[in-house]
Parts: sequence; structure tokens; C-alpha cells
Amino acid sequence: MQETWKKNFRILWFGSLITGLGNAMTLPFIVLFIETLGNFNKTELNLLGAAAFSLTYLSKALVSPLWGKLADLKGRKLMCLRASGVMTFTILMVGLSPNVWFLLFFRAMQGAFSGYINNANALMSVSAPVKIRGRVMSKLITGDITGLLIGPLIGSFLATSVGYRGSFFITSFLMAIVFLTTLFGVKEDFVPITKKELQPVLPIMKKIGWQFFLALFGSLLAVQATTNAITPMISLLVREIDPGSNNLVIITGVVSAAPGLATIVMAGLVGRLIDKLGALKSMLIFLTSAIVCLILTSMVQNIWELVVLRFILGVSDAALIPSIQVLTIQNVPNSIFGRIFSYNQSAQAMGNVLGPMLAAVIATGFGYKSIFLFSAVIEILALMAWLIYSKQHRVELKS
Repeated sequence: MQETWKKNFRILWFGSLITGLGNAMTLPFIVLFIETLGNFNKTELNLLGAAAFSLTYLSKALVSPLWGKLADLKGRKLMCLRASGVMTFTILMVGLSPNVWFLLFFRAMQGAFSGYINNANALMSVSAPVKIRGRVMSKLITGDITGLLIGPLIGSFLATSVGYRGSFFITSFLMAIVFLTTLFGVKEDFVPITKKELQPVLPIMKKIGWQFFLALFGSLLAVQATTNAITPMISLLVREIDPGSNNLVIITGVVSAAPGLATIVMAGLVGRLIDKLGALKSMLIFLTSAIVCLILTSMVQNIWELVVLRFILGVSDAALIPSIQVLTIQNVPNSIFGRIFSYNQSAQAMGNVLGPMLAAVIATGFGYKSIFLFSAVIEILALMAWLIYSKQHRVELKS
């Protein structure tokens, strides 16, 4: 049994790595690829590029609950196979796009059938030993983060050497490998149930308490919105802070990489803290840390202050998502587990959509640094939701 979960972890970590890598390899130049598909002005390119990004997450948010129900009926491994298998096809079709509408359609379809990382997290959260669950979940997310960090570098090399379309073809091939390794390597201890045996989700959620789910979904949306709010404008912020720099691209890369690097480096330590302190207490501590960090970031005067604070924010991120996952498995029964994890996925996807959109509006009116205050407010609301919930669970906080 011990060897089974360890083998599952290695395969699912690899699958998460390739999934994150594939997204990071292709998204940075997707606007340039769109430009080759027609004659567009600057405004049209901006809108189409935003649509190519947002449509994926929007369709993911809308469709995830349907996959959650199927996960409760058939298991999480099947959902990983569904995601990696269909993504192999949709990414290939994006690479074959004859026009921009074809591309947008398959980007939306990719989002509708995505979910490998979330289902990998769900599978590991129920199979990892309870005593080290925090460490396991913290380490699992380093797969996705590692892919996101090195993806742009590999993507730039591939776009230069094999072209934009070639990059999508290679990404599709890598996702096919993920499908095969998951199919033959992952073992899930799951007993399928019938639709008649499937319990309705709302009565069980009501019994658990709406305070828990408000805090759960709200914090997931907040973390994702905070993580991605500044991303589309990070180079403009760097240029504003250091207008005379001759290394804008390199410095932007360092600033962008700092949170992900912190998550990778600190995952083991943070995971042990979650196991020691408990998931709820860890949520309160690291949400508070993130809020303080965001407020300080809104006042930075130089690049190195920005890099250090972004790194510290990455430490908080390394704790928040695993803590949320542990809280989910602690509070949600197996009968509705897949559906709740799919709602988690929808909340994260909405954070990815709303964060950059609202940040763009705020930056236009109040400047780029104000985005961090906006992010802090979102996380304060999430902290308040967990504080309300924690009043009913003082035993865990005192233990």
C-alpha cells in the first residue's frame, strides 16, 4: 500500500509538471501565433489574446461541476485520463488552426475538458498517509509550479526552432505521454457506485455548514486572483519602478519567477508546518502573512524589494493551496468528494478570469501598485471567512 501511493505520487507529479509546462510553453506567444492567422490591428490582437486566455478558464469554471459528479461515480483516475487524453487532442488542433475562430473554439474545449492537476490533487489527498498529508500535497504542487517556471524558457526555444505550430505539436505529444503513464501506472482504490446510490450534494453541504464552503471557495478564488492579478502587467510595473533599466526582460523574468521559486524551495518545510500546526491554523497564519506581504508590496520603491516580497508571497502560496486541500478531505465525505473538488476547480478558474480583469480596471484608474492593495482586500475577505468558520472549531486551533 505504501509503495502504491509513492508510485502514484511520482506519476501524478510528472503529469502535473507536463500540464503546467504545456500551458507555460504555449501561452506566452499565443498572441504572436494569432497574429499569423489573419490581419489584426493592435486592439483586435489584445482582445483575441485575452479571449484565448480567458475562454479556457471560463469554460473550465462552468463545466467542472459536471466532471465532479462523474468523479464521484467513477473515480479520480478516470478524470485524469479524460483531461490528459482530450488535452492531447485539443492542443494538437490548436496547432493545426487555420484561423483564429478555430483556435478559440479548441481553447474553450481545452478548458472544458481540463482538470488533470486538480484531480491529481484529489486522488493524492485521499491516498497519502494522514500524518504526512500536508507534506505530500505541498510537494505535489511543485510539479505544476516547476512546469510554469521553466515553460516560458522552453517555449521560447521551441517557438524559435520549430515555430509556433511545432510548439503545440510537441506539447500535445507530451500530454499523450502523461495519458499513457497515468493509464498504466496510477492505481486508485475506488469502488464505483451507481447513479441511484449517488447522494445529493446540497443537503450534505448544508449539514457540514455553509460557513465552511464560503471560506473554502472564497479563499481559492482569492488565492488564484491574487496570484494572477499582476501577471499580465508585471513588465509594465517593473518598467515603472526602474524606468532606466536596460534589462527589462531579464528583470521581469526574475520578478515573475520569484513566487514559484519560493513555492518549490519551501514546499517541504511548509508541508511539515501544515502537518504540525493543522490545516486550519496554517490557513489563518499564511493568509495573514500574504495580506501583510501584499500591503508592503504596494509600497515598494525598488526592484529588489519587489523580488523579496514576491518570494515571501510564494512561501504563503506554498501553504495555502495544500491547506485548503487538507481541509477539504477532513470535512467532506467521500460520497460528494469529487463534486466538491470540482467546485474548488471552478472557484480557482473564476479567480484566474476575474483577477486579471479587475486588476486591469484598477491599474487604469489608480496605478499598478494599487493592484496589490486590491489583492490584499480580497485575501482579507477570505481570512474573515475562515475566522468566522474557526469560531465553531476552536478545538483544532488549540490543539
